[in-house]
Amino acid sequence: MYVLDAVCNLFTPEVRDSRPDWTREFHSEKMKVAGDALDGIPIDRHVEMLDEAGIDAALLIAPKMGRRGLPDSWELSPSAVVNAVEAHPDRFRGLVGINPYDGVAGLRELQRCVEEYGFVGAHLYPHWFEMAPDHAMYYPFYAKCAELGVPIQMQVGRCQRYSRDRPMPNVGFPGAVDTIACHIPELTIVGIHVGWPWTAEMISVADKHENVYIGTDAYAPKYLDPELVHYISTWGSKKVIFGTDWPVIPFDRAVDETLELGIPDDALERLLSLNAMSIYRFAQTRHQASTQQTEGDTT
Repeated sequence: MYVLDAVCNLFTPEVRDSRPDWTREFHSEKMKVAGDALDGIPIDRHVEMLDEAGIDAALLIAPKMGRRGLPDSWELSPSAVVNAVEAHPDRFRGLVGINPYDGVAGLRELQRCVEEYGFVGAHLYPHWFEMAPDHAMYYPFYAKCAELGVPIQMQVGRCQRYSRDRPMPNVGFPGAVDTIACHIPELTIVGIHVGWPWTAEMISVADKHENVYIGTDAYAPKYLDPELVHYISTWGSKKVIFGTDWPVIPFDRAVDETLELGIPDDALERLLSLNAMSIYRFAQTRHQASTQQTEGDTT
């Protein structure tokens, strides 16, 4: 079964070293990230870890986390993701981060990443800008995504306290996604981080709107709300996509615990790949085809 991780971070040693000081404490103490991942994983080892977990491909985020110049803010240049995709084109695709303060220059970057570098979508952390997702400053980016025909991921649900010195308010309420979807029905929205603790409300918004989906990333699957697992297994089988938010959730743990949820096979395949491949217009890569051929040769 093909597996696509739709929410994944690039966390090489170089990326790790570029991040603010709060990163290591947050990942180790709050998220319980352990081992080599704390110091960064070279891209070739990243690919090996995908293989070990049975994940065929991943969407890599180039996140923008806060207005430039503010304490603890950080962003990853899309060029780092471009380099990873070029090094492993069968394994990765890119998602470009959104900073609403970038204005027209940000819109041009979004378009360039999609049209010139093959990025398959956009990504937004609204809490880092302390503005709800339905704030007017985001709307030019939503409109550009709709025009380009690419989805936007946005964190829905509570945000963590990343830095001790800079708490940020929760702004990612599912009702804001409902508002955006009403205003721009052509826009495809993925509410990542499951929407907890408002998961039931996120389910209702996804059910209401044809182009709204839910991502299962950032939470260990065994702790997913039973209502969400039921939704995935039944009437919402076409509305939820698999993700890890690695290194927050290890690849192998995410896959193993998802397989243990008891989701019917047809719904499981939709969750692990088919839904995201449809949303992101992502064709099955040569890696999976090669793997299937190898398995066929040994049977």
